[in-house]
Amino acid sequence: MQVKYKFYRGLLASWDELFAQAAEFAQGLGAERLINISHANSGGDGTVTVWYWADEGASEEEGEDQRFSRFRRTIE
Repeated sequence: MQVKYKFYRGLLASWDELFAQAAEFAQGLGAERLINISHANSGGDGTVTVWYWADEGASEEEGEDQRFSRFRRTIE
């Protein structure tokens, strides 16, 4: 197992949109894999990060809803 994260950044998205994206991804992971959800704000640039456990080589896309893809930026 390794720790991974999915990062949502919102210059064009509202806080509600960012948290909805993070919550939807976290829901797809399941409680046993979710470590934490954190957020930060710097000059109006909001970020929400989902921290989770993943198997070695696992796809980060599992549980992700593509409806919000124009709003998100994922960084590993």
